This record gives sequence, structure tokens and C-alpha cells, in this order.
Amino acid sequence: MVFTNKHSLIAQSRGEAGRSLLSLEELIEKIKSDFETEVAKSDKRFLKLNKLKGELISLSDQTMLFELPKKEKEEWNKKVNKLTGEIQSFELQIAEIKSNKIYENAFEWRFEFPEVLNNDGDFVGFDVVIGNPPYIRQEELSTIKFYLQTNYQTFAGTADLYVYFVERGMNIVRNNGAFIYILPNKWMRAGYGSKLRSWVKQFSIDSIIDFGDLPVFDEATTYPCLWAIKKTPPTSTKFNASIIDSLSFPNGLTNYVEEKKFSMNQQQLEENGWMLVNDNIQHLLKKIKSSGKPLDEYVDGKIFRGILTGYNEAFVIDDVIKNHLIGEDPRSSEIIKPFLAGRDIKRYQQPKSDKWLIFTRRGIDIERYPSILKHLEKHKDRLTPKPLDYKGNNWQGRKEGNYKWYEIQDASDYYEEFDKAKIIYPNICKQPEFVFDKSGVYTNQKCFIIISSDLYLMGLLNSRLIFFLFKMILPKLRGDFYEPSYIYLKDFPIIDAGINEKSSISSLVRQILTIKNQNGNTNTTSLESEIDRLVYELYGLTDEEIRIVEGG
Repeated sequence: MVFTNKHSLIAQSRGEAGRSLLSLEELIEKIKSDFETEVAKSDKRFLKLNKLKGELISLSDQTMLFELPKKEKEEWNKKVNKLTGEIQSFELQIAEIKSNKIYENAFEWRFEFPEVLNNDGDFVGFDVVIGNPPYIRQEELSTIKFYLQTNYQTFAGTADLYVYFVERGMNIVRNNGAFIYILPNKWMRAGYGSKLRSWVKQFSIDSIIDFGDLPVFDEATTYPCLWAIKKTPPTSTKFNASIIDSLSFPNGLTNYVEEKKFSMNQQQLEENGWMLVNDNIQHLLKKIKSSGKPLDEYVDGKIFRGILTGYNEAFVIDDVIKNHLIGEDPRSSEIIKPFLAGRDIKRYQQPKSDKWLIFTRRGIDIERYPSILKHLEKHKDRLTPKPLDYKGNNWQGRKEGNYKWYEIQDASDYYEEFDKAKIIYPNICKQPEFVFDKSGVYTNQKCFIIISSDLYLMGLLNSRLIFFLFKMILPKLRGDFYEPSYIYLKDFPIIDAGINEKSSISSLVRQILTIKNQNGNTNTTSLESEIDRLVYELYGLTDEEIRIVEGG
């Protein structure tokens, strides 16, 4: 009924062309007021309130007719108090609705732009939608995630708000209309962008201009790209892409984009991640990806993240504190582990660190380690997990969870894996930085460990071919850094080579490790180049494909 009234009034307003602008504005305000009132009356909270009042009346009648026994009277009082509280809550919400508080900052574009409706009041849409949606992280969307999940096809639990702005923007564009947004480029590769990538392929991509990690906006690190779509089925599979690698445009941005553009095939965009590359590189990537098996399968799923303590100031200690704790109680040494941060990882070098981790895992009997307990008690306020019922915004301790205040925040059920031979790599790096460790070192959450003593695998992971995949697949961060998180690296193709090939590469890796162990700064380029050559042979690369991998 609301929309029928609104549509007839809009049709009426269009038919009366002689009305003054003031009269038209008054008419629109009347429509908006009627719309808000009708919405308020149809709100489900009204129905719920009436139901609760009926239940309360029924309970009251029960006591008027019969005298209840003491136990039943207590139960009756509990029900009455519960119903009374719920009724008061709904009455407060409805009072806000009646005062139109929920519409105070609302913008109903169908009222503000009646031209997007036809003469019968049916929605047609905008010719063009241009925007720069807000970059609000998913952690701040907890109160509206259920709404987003039930109303958006592109919903993902970890998606930032701009994802839904894309779907909403496309929904209000008329057929054959144009859609242009400035977006962070991470949606093209991130897991949370999978549904968005799949959803938009039903339309024609016109162009994508990617600014990579350039500081386009001084006040924020946004990794922006310009994305233009036409709201038609993808009749042509080709679109133009441009990678912008400078903010200096002597002949203007338009000419610069024109010089940089190359053609891409929309059908070849993969849902697990889009890469803006030309046809030659697309074919090469497809060839490499079809080789071997995913890394995760190759190592039987034994890839783990490092330890998240929740408060390093208490759990990560230096030599002085470590020696003091062990001096007070020798048993402390049982749970003090050598500890590495991501910055400690250097390609092929034996990892070294002067830091130690107090590893109080879940379920530990802390009374066995009085010296450790005494040390941690100094930080108890900052270590205490936030109660689930805490309502404030200034909690000083760690996040909520079912861990004790003296325990490591992570469950880390796989902690025994740290004592095994393993390959370690940092989660942020400029190139592959894989190292081998069998000393039982633990790492922070900025590292990953691969449980394997396979030197062939480490040589392959440090090769230029894998570096090429870094550049093509991984999210790029400002400063030419890459982020090889598990979600991306797990699918890197690893060839399960024959004994001879593995032996050749393992032998070269062993030589590099020996040299680096003596002096980490020694140049081992010639040995690493020989590994690269053997890896190219394993993957069957041609001379032209090798030139692409090496940037020629």
C-alpha cells in the first residue's frame, strides 16, 4: 500500500508540470512522511509487542482466578518480570520509530531522484553510478552481518563494507548503464572477494586501472584501482587493463593509461584470484599452475602459523630475564623456548634470535612454575581476557576467549610441530625468504612453518619461478613487500620430481646452507642460479617463458 500511494503521487506530480518547485518539494516531503509512518506500522516489533502484552494479560488473569502455590507463584513472578522487561524494551524501540529517529539520517534516493522511476512508478535505475565507497573493515560490521548475509549475494564473513557497496551500486544502475568505483585492489585476490568476483562476471567489464601500492592518497594506504563495468551481459570477452607504476604523468593521466593498457580476456579470470596480465603471462601462469600438486597436498597439510601471545611484553623475554627465571627455578627452562619474529628470517640463513618465549600453553599447570607465575603476575591486568558480558570500550586486557590469564592467547594445539625439522618463512617479505631449522625454535604469528626436512622443497620455494608466482598471485604491500599467507601459498604448484632431480637440487641447497652458516653475507648467486635452471627444466619452461619469469 505504501508504494502504491507513493507511485500514484509521483505520477500525479509529473502530470502537473505547472506546479511550482516549492509545491513539488512539499509533495515529496508528504510522500516521505507517509512512507515512514507506514513502515513504522508494519514493523515486526509492533506485532511482537502486542503478543507480549497478550501473554502478560493472560498471566494476570491466571492469578485473579486461582491462588497459586508458593513455588508456582515464584515461577509466575519470574515470567511476569521477564515479560515486563521485554515489553519495556519494545516500547522504547517503537517510541524511537514513531519519532522517526531511525530515519533521521536516511537518504531515500527514490524520493530524491524520482526520475529513476517511470510514469507508472516502476523502478528503472540510474544511467551512471560513480562512487568511492567507505573502507570500513569487517570487524566493525558485527551488528549488521546477519542483515548483510540475508540481503547480499556477495556476502562473506570477512568482507569489508565496500564489497556490498559494489552489489548495491550495480543493482541501482539501469540496464546498459555504467558503473565506476574506486576500490582497494585486494578484492581481486583476497578470499573474501571470491563471491564478488564470481557475481560481477555476469556483467561486461569495461576496464580496470590498478594503482598497485602507489601512495595515491597521502592520508591513507588504500591500494586503489578504478573499476568500470557496463550493466549488460558480457557480449565481448575482452576488456582493457592498465597497471600504473608512477604518479608522474608528463602527458597527462589519460595518455599514460592509454600507453599502459593491454587487452585481457574476461572469461580467463579465475574465481580464486584475478591477475591483471597480458595473454602471454596468463598462458604461462596456467601452464605452471597445472604442473605438480598444491603445496598443501605435497606436505600433507602440515603448514602452521606461528604463536600469537596476545601480549608480547609479558611472554617474550630477553636473555637477562630468561636467566633470572631459570636461576630462581630451573624448571622454568621446560617452557622457555627460543623465539623468532618475521624480521629475523633471512633467506637460506640459519635463523638466530636473542629473544625467548614463555610458552604457557592451554591447560598448563602454572603452579609447577612459580618463577614464571611471579613474572606474569606483574602483567596480570594486561593479560586478563575480556569477559563476554563486558560492555565498555576501554578494556585494558586481551580479547575474550576461553584461556586463563596466564596462558598464551592462541590454542596452538600443534605446538609440538615446532620441535621438528621445518622450513620457516615470514608472512611479509620482498622475495622468497625460506629457511631451514631443526633446533626447535618457535616463531611469532608473522611467520609460517612447513613441517618438512625436504631440502629440494626449500630450494624450489626460494627459486625465481616461485618469486614470479609471488609477483603474480600474492597481495602486494607498500614498499614492494608481498604477503605469502597460507591462504595463497597453499595452492602453489610443487612438482614431485624424480630422485635424480631432487638429489641435484638438494645438493645445491646443502652447499648454500653450509656457506651461509659460516658467513650469512657470502654471495651464493651462482649456486642459486643453478637451482633456478633446474627448476625451469622441471616445469618445462621455454626460453621465452624464462624471459617472462625473469622480467625480460
